[in-house]
Amino acid sequence: MNLNVGVSRKIPVPLVLLCIFFAILPDFLDDYETFYIDDMAWFALLFPCFIFSYYLGLYGGVFTGIILNAYHLSWFFYEKKFHSEDMIDESAALHIGISVITLSCSIGVGVLTDKLQNKQLKIQELNERLMQMALYDSLTGLPNRHYFLRKLEHSLRKKKQACLMFIDLDGFKRVNDQYGHEAGDEVLIEVSRKLKELEDEDVFVSRLGGDEFTVLLKGANTHQAEALANRILKLLQLSVNDCRVSASIGIAVCQPDDTPATILKSADSAMYNAKLAGKNAVYVV
Repeated sequence: MNLNVGVSRKIPVPLVLLCIFFAILPDFLDDYETFYIDDMAWFALLFPCFIFSYYLGLYGGVFTGIILNAYHLSWFFYEKKFHSEDMIDESAALHIGISVITLSCSIGVGVLTDKLQNKQLKIQELNERLMQMALYDSLTGLPNRHYFLRKLEHSLRKKKQACLMFIDLDGFKRVNDQYGHEAGDEVLIEVSRKLKELEDEDVFVSRLGGDEFTVLLKGANTHQAEALANRILKLLQLSVNDCRVSASIGIAVCQPDDTPATILKSADSAMYNAKLAGKNAVYVV
């Protein structure tokens, strides 16, 4: 049985105080003869055993069960010795039985808790994988088109200054044609690695698909965006044997009435103008 033992959660203070109350309750009841089932009151130890096993898992539950039962039996046999009673009788069997039950419950709840936590961790991992698949490009690890459009829409709603950069690789088709898609994938991965180096809280890089990438610059003006674009041009001077790869970059400034579709179209048009200007160039609209 594969258990993720040792995983624990913080126990709320009110529950800790309640556990302490239930731990000392049997000793308190024993002082009053009116409680004719005072021996049975030791079943109150089940409550702290359940609570600690649920929050601390198997190891925490077993440790709690051992401590509580050690306290329980030590108190019980001390009382019998103090009153010069027989150490082994029906009441002793009852108290030993209570100890076995409480310890068994600690183990059982602890095992179930650890299994539940394992299930929860697996579900969390699956959710993270699904999120990764839904929002990130599987080849490059960059945010994909869906994630980019969500980010762009959010940025436009805030009505703050921003620029969108549309990047298309020059010479990429020739790499695919001459050396195959594996070589092309290596180029895309290298381009993504270089673009990731530019990322910070104001720079969002994504891959739209194929050899098209976008860079969203929050709080940037045209001059800042153009300076970053020229830096990207230098970074994306790549070669695959005799094939040269560079980039054509179009920049569009986000306007108050822009939508994701309109600003993307403007940046795309600017990129094509950069291509027409001879490639490996930046064009601003």
